[in-house]
Amino acid sequence: MEVSANPSLIGGERRFDDIAQIAKLLERQGRVYLRVHGSSMLPWVRPGDVALIRCAAFDEMTCGDVVLFKRESRLFVHRLVEKHGTAGDTQFLTKGDAHPRPDGIVDRGLVLGRVVRLYRGDKQINLDSLRQLALARIISKLSRRSAYWYPVARRVALTAQSLRRIFYSLWAPDGVS
Repeated sequence: MEVSANPSLIGGERRFDDIAQIAKLLERQGRVYLRVHGSSMLPWVRPGDVALIRCAAFDEMTCGDVVLFKRESRLFVHRLVEKHGTAGDTQFLTKGDAHPRPDGIVDRGLVLGRVVRLYRGDKQINLDSLRQLALARIISKLSRRSAYWYPVARRVALTAQSLRRIFYSLWAPDGVS
């Protein structure tokens, strides 16, 4: 796997050795681009999105931020949903938006950086825009209760996606697939 600050050279699956390489790259260049795998952050962060992750002061992170953190031998991009502790001893509860339960507590030693932008095809989503910051705070509140609403939202999204495909296949312009 190749980890690079160049979005055209983004690698795939992460290995145990990659955690140290990504941490060094973040420390040296202040940013890294990584391709998102998995569906734990659906529908807001999608598999195949490219995340721009920047170094960030742990004490300045807030609920709603999407962060890159390490746990055991894996890397995760999940949302900070609850803050615990005092200023010098802050910890956060993290959670994939699509997961029914939180991942657990992370502290400053586990967080590698904060996702500041997503690239989805030709589209850029700036997570530091006022609109995205407000949405992130709302999502962090709703995410803690996703065990109740997410199954319904997922079913609606899948149904809508299927209907769009059917509609598009029936009425798509000639030569467009």
